[in-house]
Amino acid sequence: MLTHKINRTTSEKEKMIHSPLADFIRTLYPLGKKAEQYIIQNSFHKKISRSKYLLKPGEFCSYYYYIHKGVLRAFIKEGKKEITTWINPENEITTSIRSMSRNEPSLEYIQALENSDLYAMSFESMQKMYTLFPEMNTVARMLLEEYYAASEERSYISRLPSAEKRYSHFNATRPELVNRIPLKYVASYLGMSEETLSRLRSKKSM
Repeated sequence: MLTHKINRTTSEKEKMIHSPLADFIRTLYPLGKKAEQYIIQNSFHKKISRSKYLLKPGEFCSYYYYIHKGVLRAFIKEGKKEITTWINPENEITTSIRSMSRNEPSLEYIQALENSDLYAMSFESMQKMYTLFPEMNTVARMLLEEYYAASEERSYISRLPSAEKRYSHFNATRPELVNRIPLKYVASYLGMSEETLSRLRSKKSM
């Protein structure tokens, strides 16, 4: 029987034995070789350019995304106004959880704020992985706790009574983002105008 030999490039060979997604999971919990190989075989690399959309309203989200490089944000529109609901940089796993868990069309946009490198795994592959590799259930619990904490943080910051307090809290808890992304997106996330945020930043630097 004849077999066809595939000549893989160096990068393809490296992809077979290495995965940034697996590396990230390993920082959370020890990962067995078989689980690592499963991740490599069932995930893929995706590049998305700055300002491009990963998801739009009406589309179904079927993937979890690990942000290896770059920043993503989610937002909804009320008329012409954009309301940013989350901003996630490197070393975060993100998705449209409502669309995925309920198998419903998305209500939100997910947009790249920088040129971004993502590693994606489908919902079906992730569910199968939980069955095949018990250690992944511990990882899933840890990620769920992170999602819950992030959701609680967004709820908390939206309830702070003044723009100054919201900005001070964001500056204290997300300092890596304050000078990294455009002011209009930070302002949108904090529920204030760009002019108000600019004034608060100037006041704080005095």
